[in-house]
Amino acid sequence: MTAQHDGTTGGFRLTGKKVLAILVGFFSVIIAVNMVMAYVAVTTFSGMQIQRPYEAGLKFNHAISKARVQQEQHWKVDTHLERAKDGQVTLTITLADQQGAAIVDQQVSVQLVSPVDSRNDAAFALMPDGPGRYRGVTQAAAGQWDLVIEAKRAEDAVFRSVSRVSLH
Repeated sequence: MTAQHDGTTGGFRLTGKKVLAILVGFFSVIIAVNMVMAYVAVTTFSGMQIQRPYEAGLKFNHAISKARVQQEQHWKVDTHLERAKDGQVTLTITLADQQGAAIVDQQVSVQLVSPVDSRNDAAFALMPDGPGRYRGVTQAAAGQWDLVIEAKRAEDAVFRSVSRVSLH
């Protein structure tokens, strides 16, 4: 008995066109996923906390000289933060000079600045609570925050402090 063979095989045959289609399909999927991830990353958070980072960088030397002048003042600034379960944060701040005398006639502003997203920043509405002492309240979530304290006399900034705090 002889078997007849017509020259065709019933199995899978890898051709150049199939290899090209596999490679094009593979890289198309990789490129599409990368483009989606890049779009999501850029639209959800730009990574910038300030609008003009170059100009802010140019002001760096000026900020250092102001910090030296501030350090020579030897101010003592005490803060106390307390967060209630409803998210209300109470701040008490006391300003004193090197001898411990209260520093008065200052325009003090305090902010909780989110290190991750500036949309979550919160400012305290400060009220005088005695000589050199201020009290304020704001809403803030639990977590890590930068506490930014600024004091001005007239329009001149005389004190600035940024410290990391943890609210529970």
